[in-house]
Amino acid sequence: MLLLYPYHLYSKVINLQYEIDWKTVHIADIFWNISFDDKEYQIEFLIESYGLTDKIYNYESLTTVSGLIENENLKPLKYRSKTTSSNQDVFAFIDFNEDGSILNLDISKELGNEQIIMQAEFIEKYLNFTDPISQLSQYFLFNKNSDRLIIDGLNIYALSSKKLPSIEFKKNNPTLYTGFSNTLKLTFPFFQGLHKLEKKNNIKEIIMYHSYIYDTNIPVQYDIFSKKFNAKLYLKNIDVN
Repeated sequence: MLLLYPYHLYSKVINLQYEIDWKTVHIADIFWNISFDDKEYQIEFLIESYGLTDKIYNYESLTTVSGLIENENLKPLKYRSKTTSSNQDVFAFIDFNEDGSILNLDISKELGNEQIIMQAEFIEKYLNFTDPISQLSQYFLFNKNSDRLIIDGLNIYALSSKKLPSIEFKKNNPTLYTGFSNTLKLTFPFFQGLHKLEKKNNIKEIIMYHSYIYDTNIPVQYDIFSKKFNAKLYLKNIDVN
Protein backbone atom coordinates (compact mmCIF):
# COMPACT_ATOMS: atom_id res chain seq x y z
CA MET A 1 0.00 0.00 0.00
CA LEU A 2 1.37 3.41 -0.99
CA LEU A 3 0.87 6.30 1.40
CA LEU A 4 0.80 9.85 0.05
CA TYR A 5 1.48 12.89 2.20
CA PRO A 6 -0.97 15.81 1.88
CA TYR A 7 0.23 18.18 -0.81
CA HIS A 8 -0.54 21.37 1.11
CA LEU A 9 2.02 20.60 3.81
CA TYR A 10 5.03 21.03 1.52
CA SER A 11 6.17 23.55 -1.05
CA LYS A 12 7.00 20.81 -3.58
CA VAL A 13 5.86 17.22 -4.04
CA ILE A 14 7.57 14.92 -6.56
CA ASN A 15 5.94 11.60 -7.51
CA LEU A 16 8.04 9.31 -9.72
CA GLN A 17 7.41 5.83 -11.09
CA TYR A 18 10.15 3.61 -12.51
CA GLU A 19 10.11 0.26 -14.26
CA ILE A 20 12.90 -2.13 -13.25
CA ASP A 21 14.16 -4.28 -16.12
CA TRP A 22 16.55 -7.22 -16.03
CA LYS A 23 17.69 -8.44 -19.46
CA THR A 24 14.78 -6.51 -21.02
CA VAL A 25 12.26 -8.24 -18.73
CA HIS A 26 10.04 -5.98 -16.60
CA ILE A 27 10.47 -7.45 -13.11
CA ALA A 28 9.31 -4.72 -10.71
CA ASP A 29 8.12 -1.14 -10.28
CA ILE A 30 9.36 1.66 -8.05
CA PHE A 31 7.14 4.44 -6.70
CA TRP A 32 9.31 7.23 -5.32
CA ASN A 33 7.50 10.11 -3.64
CA ILE A 34 9.30 13.10 -2.10
CA SER A 35 7.62 15.97 -0.23
CA PHE A 36 9.76 18.86 0.96
CA ASP A 37 10.12 22.54 1.72
CA ASP A 38 13.22 24.53 2.69
CA LYS A 39 13.41 22.91 6.14
CA GLU A 40 11.88 19.42 6.15
CA TYR A 41 11.31 16.43 3.88
CA GLN A 42 9.47 13.13 3.76
CA ILE A 43 10.08 10.26 1.35
CA GLU A 44 8.22 7.07 0.47
CA PHE A 45 10.07 4.52 -1.64
CA LEU A 46 8.05 1.48 -2.68
CA ILE A 47 9.28 -1.49 -4.76
CA GLU A 48 6.72 -4.02 -5.99
CA SER A 49 7.32 -7.17 -8.03
CA TYR A 50 5.59 -7.22 -11.41
CA GLY A 51 4.08 -9.70 -13.85
CA LEU A 52 5.56 -13.20 -13.95
CA THR A 53 8.08 -12.21 -11.28
CA ASP A 54 5.22 -11.37 -8.94
CA LYS A 55 3.65 -14.78 -9.49
CA ILE A 56 6.92 -16.67 -8.94
CA TYR A 57 8.42 -14.50 -6.19
CA ASN A 58 6.07 -11.95 -4.69
CA TYR A 59 8.06 -9.01 -3.32
CA GLU A 60 7.20 -5.66 -1.73
CA SER A 61 9.58 -3.26 -0.01
CA LEU A 62 8.37 0.00 1.54
CA THR A 63 10.77 2.55 2.99
CA THR A 64 9.67 5.81 4.60
CA VAL A 65 12.03 8.55 5.73
CA SER A 66 11.48 11.91 7.40
CA GLY A 67 14.03 14.50 8.37
CA LEU A 68 15.51 17.97 8.06
CA ILE A 69 17.12 19.90 5.19
CA GLU A 70 20.25 21.86 6.10
CA ASN A 71 22.69 23.40 3.59
CA GLU A 72 21.22 21.26 0.80
CA ASN A 73 21.78 18.07 2.79
CA LEU A 74 18.95 15.68 3.63
CA LYS A 75 19.40 14.70 7.27
CA PRO A 76 17.08 11.90 8.35
CA LEU A 77 15.43 11.62 11.75
CA LYS A 78 13.32 8.50 11.15
CA TYR A 79 14.00 5.66 8.71
CA ARG A 80 11.58 2.76 8.42
CA SER A 81 12.16 -0.03 5.89
CA LYS A 82 10.15 -3.25 5.67
CA THR A 83 10.35 -5.93 2.99
CA THR A 84 7.80 -8.70 2.54
CA SER A 85 8.53 -11.53 0.10
CA SER A 86 7.43 -15.08 -0.60
CA ASN A 87 9.95 -16.58 1.79
CA GLN A 88 10.75 -13.96 4.45
CA ASP A 89 9.91 -10.64 6.05
CA VAL A 90 12.73 -8.27 7.05
CA PHE A 91 12.84 -4.78 8.53
CA ALA A 92 15.23 -2.04 9.59
CA PHE A 93 14.08 0.83 11.81
CA ILE A 94 16.57 3.61 12.56
CA ASP A 95 16.13 6.79 14.61
CA PHE A 96 18.74 9.51 14.15
CA ASN A 97 19.67 12.48 16.27
CA GLU A 98 19.89 15.80 14.43
CA ASP A 99 23.70 15.54 14.36
CA GLY A 100 23.51 12.18 12.52
CA SER A 101 24.33 9.95 15.47
CA ILE A 102 22.18 6.85 15.97
CA LEU A 103 19.51 7.13 18.62
CA ASN A 104 17.99 3.69 18.03
CA LEU A 105 18.60 0.81 15.61
CA ASP A 106 16.27 -2.17 15.34
CA ILE A 107 16.61 -4.83 12.62
CA SER A 108 14.93 -8.18 12.01
CA LYS A 109 18.22 -10.07 11.77
CA GLU A 110 19.01 -12.04 14.91
CA LEU A 111 22.46 -11.13 16.20
CA GLY A 112 24.87 -12.93 18.47
CA ASN A 113 26.69 -11.12 21.27
CA GLU A 114 29.84 -10.63 19.17
CA GLN A 115 27.80 -9.13 16.33
CA ILE A 116 26.01 -6.75 18.71
CA ILE A 117 29.37 -5.59 20.08
CA MET A 118 30.75 -5.16 16.55
CA GLN A 119 27.70 -3.11 15.52
CA ALA A 120 28.07 -0.80 18.51
CA GLU A 121 31.80 -0.35 17.84
CA PHE A 122 31.28 0.62 14.19
CA ILE A 123 28.45 3.04 15.03
CA GLU A 124 30.61 4.65 17.71
CA LYS A 125 33.62 4.81 15.37
CA TYR A 126 31.92 6.48 12.40
CA LEU A 127 29.39 8.51 14.41
CA ASN A 128 27.38 10.47 11.83
CA PHE A 129 25.06 8.82 9.31
CA THR A 130 22.37 9.27 6.71
CA ASP A 131 20.24 6.59 5.04
CA PRO A 132 20.46 5.30 1.43
CA ILE A 133 17.13 6.70 0.20
CA SER A 134 17.88 10.19 1.54
CA GLN A 135 21.29 10.13 -0.15
CA LEU A 136 19.93 8.99 -3.53
CA SER A 137 17.26 11.70 -3.32
CA GLN A 138 19.88 14.29 -2.41
CA TYR A 139 21.80 13.53 -5.61
CA PHE A 140 19.02 14.71 -7.88
CA LEU A 141 17.53 17.38 -5.61
CA PHE A 142 20.83 19.12 -4.86
CA ASN A 143 23.51 17.35 -6.94
CA LYS A 144 25.87 16.74 -4.06
CA ASN A 145 27.43 13.99 -1.98
CA SER A 146 26.43 13.58 1.64
CA ASP A 147 28.62 14.88 4.45
CA ARG A 148 27.83 11.62 6.30
CA LEU A 149 28.29 7.89 5.83
CA ILE A 150 25.24 5.81 4.88
CA ILE A 151 23.71 3.17 7.16
CA ASP A 152 20.95 0.74 6.15
CA GLY A 153 20.84 -1.48 9.24
CA LEU A 154 23.18 -4.16 7.89
CA ASN A 155 25.97 -2.11 6.32
CA ILE A 156 27.67 1.26 6.42
CA TYR A 157 29.17 2.76 3.28
CA ALA A 158 29.97 5.92 1.37
CA LEU A 159 28.76 7.03 -2.05
CA SER A 160 30.81 9.29 -4.27
CA SER A 161 29.70 10.97 -7.51
CA LYS A 162 31.55 11.80 -10.72
CA LYS A 163 30.14 13.69 -13.70
CA LEU A 164 30.30 11.91 -17.05
CA PRO A 165 29.56 13.25 -20.56
CA SER A 166 25.88 13.94 -21.25
CA ILE A 167 23.91 11.65 -23.56
CA GLU A 168 20.84 12.06 -25.76
CA PHE A 169 17.72 9.95 -25.28
CA LYS A 170 15.98 9.67 -28.64
CA LYS A 171 12.37 8.81 -29.41
CA ASN A 172 11.10 5.30 -28.65
CA ASN A 173 13.63 4.74 -25.86
CA PRO A 174 12.40 2.84 -22.76
CA THR A 175 12.29 5.94 -20.53
CA LEU A 176 9.57 8.54 -21.10
CA TYR A 177 12.17 11.31 -21.50
CA THR A 178 13.45 12.51 -24.87
CA GLY A 179 16.43 14.85 -25.15
CA PHE A 180 19.83 15.45 -23.61
CA SER A 181 20.55 14.22 -20.11
CA ASN A 182 23.35 14.80 -17.62
CA THR A 183 25.18 11.72 -16.39
CA LEU A 184 26.48 10.93 -12.91
CA LYS A 185 28.47 7.87 -11.90
CA LEU A 186 27.99 6.77 -8.28
CA THR A 187 30.63 4.53 -6.71
CA PHE A 188 31.34 3.10 -3.27
CA PRO A 189 34.75 4.26 -1.97
CA PHE A 190 34.03 2.71 1.42
CA PHE A 191 31.92 -0.30 2.46
CA GLN A 192 31.72 -2.19 5.75
CA GLY A 193 29.28 -4.82 6.97
CA LEU A 194 27.99 -3.95 10.43
CA HIS A 195 28.05 -7.54 11.65
CA LYS A 196 30.56 -9.26 9.36
CA LEU A 197 34.07 -7.96 8.82
CA GLU A 198 34.71 -9.62 5.45
CA LYS A 199 31.34 -8.75 3.91
CA LYS A 200 31.59 -7.46 0.33
CA ASN A 201 29.45 -4.97 -1.57
CA ASN A 202 27.69 -6.62 -4.50
CA ILE A 203 26.92 -3.35 -6.30
CA LYS A 204 29.85 -2.10 -8.38
CA GLU A 205 28.48 1.24 -9.54
CA ILE A 206 25.31 3.13 -10.43
CA ILE A 207 24.93 5.41 -13.44
CA MET A 208 22.27 8.10 -12.99
CA TYR A 209 20.94 10.02 -16.00
CA HIS A 210 19.11 13.15 -14.92
CA SER A 211 17.40 16.04 -16.69
CA TYR A 212 15.59 19.24 -15.78
CA ILE A 213 11.85 18.58 -16.07
CA TYR A 214 9.04 20.74 -14.67
CA ASP A 215 11.65 23.05 -13.06
CA THR A 216 13.02 20.01 -11.19
CA ASN A 217 16.09 17.86 -11.64
CA ILE A 218 14.70 14.36 -12.27
CA PRO A 219 16.49 11.02 -12.81
CA VAL A 220 15.22 9.62 -16.11
CA GLN A 221 17.20 6.36 -15.98
CA TYR A 222 19.46 4.37 -13.66
CA ASP A 223 21.91 1.67 -14.75
CA ILE A 224 22.88 -0.58 -11.85
CA PHE A 225 25.95 -2.78 -12.23
CA SER A 226 26.20 -5.61 -9.72
CA LYS A 227 28.41 -8.66 -9.25
CA LYS A 228 25.28 -10.83 -9.42
CA PHE A 229 23.22 -9.09 -12.13
CA ASN A 230 22.74 -5.77 -13.93
CA ALA A 231 19.44 -3.88 -13.97
CA LYS A 232 17.99 -0.73 -15.49
CA LEU A 233 15.42 1.67 -14.05
CA TYR A 234 13.37 3.59 -16.58
CA LEU A 235 11.24 6.61 -15.67
CA LYS A 236 7.63 5.84 -16.65
CA ASN A 237 5.60 8.49 -14.89
CA ILE A 238 6.25 11.87 -13.25
CA ASP A 239 4.09 14.33 -11.36
CA VAL A 240 5.50 17.49 -9.77
CA ASN A 241 3.43 19.92 -7.73
